[in-house]
Amino acid sequence: MLSRLYTQHWPPSLGGTLRYRPSLSTMQLRTFRSSQVFKTNQSDLTPKVIETTEQTALLYLDNIFPLRMNSFDFRQFVFRNTDRSLENVANRCIPTENLPYNFKLLDIIGRNKDGGAIIKFGYQSGDEQKMEAAKEIVSKVNIFLEGKRTLAPFNFRPVRSFLVKGHPFLEDMVRRYPSLRLRVEFQGEPVSVEKLYKHLRQYGKIYDIALYPNPAAGKDPARYAIVQFTRIRAATSARNCLHGHLIGDTRLNILYERQMHTNAVKDWLMNHPRITIPTLAATAAGITYAIFDPLREFFVISRITQRFNPEEYSFYRWLRRETWARLVPYQDSDRNMWNDDPVHLQKLKSWFREKPDSFVIVNGPSGSGKSELVKAALDDRRNKVMIDCEELVNSRNKSEMTKALAKQVGYFPVFTWVASLSNLIETLVTATTGQHTGLSTTPESQNKGILEVVGIALADIAPMERAEYERKRHEKDTFTKKLTRWMERHFGTTEEIELAEKEENEEDDYDSRAHIPVVFIDNFMKDASKNTVLWEDLAEWAALLVKNELAHVVFVSSNVATGKILAKALPGKSFSTVNLLDAPPEVSMEFLTRNLGEEKITPELYDIVDALGGRLNELELLVQKLKLDIPPQVAFDDIVQRNVIEIRKYGFGEMVDDEYDVNLDWSVIQFWQIVKLLTKANSINYDELKWSDYFDGKDKPIRAMEHSELISILHHDGRPNSIRPGKPVYYTVFKRLLEDKVFAASMEIETHTYLKKTAEDKLTKLQQQIIELSQVYNGKPPREIDQRIRYLLTKVKTLQAKIEDCEKSIKENMTIVTTTWSDTQSE
Repeated sequence: MLSRLYTQHWPPSLGGTLRYRPSLSTMQLRTFRSSQVFKTNQSDLTPKVIETTEQTALLYLDNIFPLRMNSFDFRQFVFRNTDRSLENVANRCIPTENLPYNFKLLDIIGRNKDGGAIIKFGYQSGDEQKMEAAKEIVSKVNIFLEGKRTLAPFNFRPVRSFLVKGHPFLEDMVRRYPSLRLRVEFQGEPVSVEKLYKHLRQYGKIYDIALYPNPAAGKDPARYAIVQFTRIRAATSARNCLHGHLIGDTRLNILYERQMHTNAVKDWLMNHPRITIPTLAATAAGITYAIFDPLREFFVISRITQRFNPEEYSFYRWLRRETWARLVPYQDSDRNMWNDDPVHLQKLKSWFREKPDSFVIVNGPSGSGKSELVKAALDDRRNKVMIDCEELVNSRNKSEMTKALAKQVGYFPVFTWVASLSNLIETLVTATTGQHTGLSTTPESQNKGILEVVGIALADIAPMERAEYERKRHEKDTFTKKLTRWMERHFGTTEEIELAEKEENEEDDYDSRAHIPVVFIDNFMKDASKNTVLWEDLAEWAALLVKNELAHVVFVSSNVATGKILAKALPGKSFSTVNLLDAPPEVSMEFLTRNLGEEKITPELYDIVDALGGRLNELELLVQKLKLDIPPQVAFDDIVQRNVIEIRKYGFGEMVDDEYDVNLDWSVIQFWQIVKLLTKANSINYDELKWSDYFDGKDKPIRAMEHSELISILHHDGRPNSIRPGKPVYYTVFKRLLEDKVFAASMEIETHTYLKKTAEDKLTKLQQQIIELSQVYNGKPPREIDQRIRYLLTKVKTLQAKIEDCEKSIKENMTIVTTTWSDTQSE
């Protein structure tokens, strides 16, 4: 009697229903051969022979390679798909010796992007039972994989196998990668969702199935479905196994569908640029400051403390002294002549030893050695910041000025392109939304940011110096000294104990004022008419440093209006001022001796130095000419001639090139009067000149001449008192101008012509008044009016005499011009 046939159901992931045919009992006969199978039933035990043929089928192995999600997936280089690797996969996953139906492995096709492989195998089966036999073989493979627990090394998931029911689309298109969504196109009648679910569920869990009409035109337009799995490997297995599969008369074409990710947050951000753009800009700025600001502060502190300056290290100084200095004698190249005048140096150094309470201003004309004096005072100072405003003013544009300022203070890195980029973004956002975002950045704001970082660095220097001092003191305080102090304190006499305590207190005394940094702002207000924002920003920043006692601030300027700008930034404070005019003759001679040597100092040089004065520019120029073996008198004449040309060019408006537009703030006549007066006296009474006929009480032209460094105004008790030349050498220059007969005569002609015209205008007005007063009461004016008429007639007489003198002077000077020209032509 035949044993009972039974059916065991397996999960869909293992291939569906598997039928097992157990062995017969001993009373029954069953014979297995490779070419035929005997079957029995209850009515007839005669075996029936079924012919078998060679069959082929496809098996898909999933999860044997990593999925390729994009062209830069590096896992493809680690787990490469080679013939050897495919052979190893087949040997590890296919039990060829234990499979029924004379299983034979025919071919292995790697599916690199899908992370699997297609196994082509052959087996012996009848035509009617070939599908059942193929399913049985796949079920045996699944049982083998489940028992062996074959895990992939790249994701530690088991390998799965499925029977390929369709015709796989073996493509290697570059831009098609696996996805969770499959596009299932129907060639024939549409397939229902239930049937699709029944065929697709065995490959993995499905998220959703949706049917859509095909946009292609036709009489019977086909439909397609979008199937979304929960895992990508389920989608790859379904595509490789069911592409080309027939469901009834409908063929399935399966393609990967790119998933359109919808992000509500992203959509909201894109639809609200007025909020998102400022927020993103603020976030970017915060991240940038968090990364770069500590780095910038480090470089600024390094510049202030001279951390990377080898001159600050004793080892480098010793090495240079013992090597290079022995081969090349050291030459003092210091050109500061104020080293020989310790009065100003000691004054500055004493201010630097105090707590910062106000600005230190060093005033003086150009070339008086102001900058060199401050540098000499800061020579033994370690913590210092130097800002040269002349370099900032002479920059080509504002971006270059920002770079120059950052370089001077050690601010690194600096991004000047941020201003242009932010302005561009501001323009685009304003054009699209109509609202200002406030993202625009100007070079002025970048300069303020640089100064803020410098201020933060200055605030951090004091604690650093204190910590450094404590570290050095701790190193010096050795165990022996501690023991000695303890012995003296507990076993010594009273005097020894007091001495030990005094020494200890002296070592613990830390003078914080000696370590306060100094900010040196040179050439402040070099050109007051330009970059007014820069001067105000520097003044406000310096005032903030002084108020918080972070640093001493020294302003060096030749502009007399410096005090007004600084008074606005730091009101209610009196400034510590050093006024430098000209060095004394003995200091100037010491400067020449140091640069030329004793052998070149002749008595003639004393008179030349006395004429040049103690102005550093002229002294340096004289030293250069004397080093070229030019005679002293020739060198002096050349210097004077250069200054004569400058005076005629800038003082009298005789520009060499016509392309310059000369707009002087004073008249040529006014400056000529000052030239004549300064040839007769060393100084001019300021008020007397101001109320003369040439200025008529207006001091604006005088201030303009001082700004152009043609003259110098000396103050007494806070008010202008006297006028002197802008340089000491101008005394000689003015005399040379008066000795030029043609030039002097021309200026006198112009002067008297102006005076004559002014007198004639006044005379015309007086005549008109006299005529009007004479007609009062029909030509019989009263006594009071008659007295007024007589007074006006007196003034008329004076003006008439003045006009006659002017005409006479004009005539005489015309004769000089004509005679001199004739003499020149005859020569």
